Amino acid sequence: MSFPRKRTGFSGGESKAGLLLASSFLALGVACAATAQTKEKLPTAEKVLDRYVEVTGGREALLRYKSMTMHGRGQDPAKNIEREGVFYTKDGKMLQRILLPGGKTDESGYDGQTAWDLGPDGKAVIHEGDEIKTIARDADMYYHLRVMKYFKSMEVVDVKEFNGRACYHLKGINNWGKVNEQFYDKENGLLVGYAFNTAWRGGDGDATETFEEYKDFGGVRMATKNTHREGGDVSIFRITSVTYDDVSDDVFRLPEAVRAALAAKKSGK
Repeated sequence: MSFPRKRTGFSGGESKAGLLLASSFLALGVACAATAQTKEKLPTAEKVLDRYVEVTGGREALLRYKSMTMHGRGQDPAKNIEREGVFYTKDGKMLQRILLPGGKTDESGYDGQTAWDLGPDGKAVIHEGDEIKTIARDADMYYHLRVMKYFKSMEVVDVKEFNGRACYHLKGINNWGKVNEQFYDKENGLLVGYAFNTAWRGGDGDATETFEEYKDFGGVRMATKNTHREGGDVSIFRITSVTYDDVSDDVFRLPEAVRAALAAKKSGK
């Protein structure tokens, strides 16, 4: 797990080895047989995902907790901007708050039904359609224990280098029809990163997230450095602390501005 990205700013390749040119059908047959043999040795997606759960502490380690508070720091190196933030999750709900100069905040949340953003100017945005599904997924504290719940299909397609590591490359179609590629370190089983496209929700297109510097928090191993690359922009998020079972239900109550925006939306204004 990692410090999540905001949907509008701040919560899932192919082998380089090709067929050798051959001067005879025999040589071509040997090459094809070797390629087929390599593919047969690839693990299933379920096996790769189960291994990740195991190396990050096991199912019981995370399931013992009912809520989580995650503090972190977001950085935009190109703009020399750094912000503190906090993320709360419980019962499939989440709240993310970024602290801005002058005591202002930039917030995003999901209460199990409504997904929203609230800018420092007080303007609220209510998300719709498939965006809600992605935010609900990001709010799932137990996501990596049940990845397949969110996918129509997923398979290991090859071994590919990602962020300098040889990885099992999983390619899936999520439940809302979007392609998501995941990369798990072949040697240690840890999640190395994702590749996906954000154009459908107004993003810049092809994007990647890399996960590094895993540390233990209460028996659960998490990546404390998350680097997001999209459209030439790079942002980095670092977890500084994680605590459990300290989140009140009141945290997820919709702010007044969000309630007003939701009411206006429902009335068609």
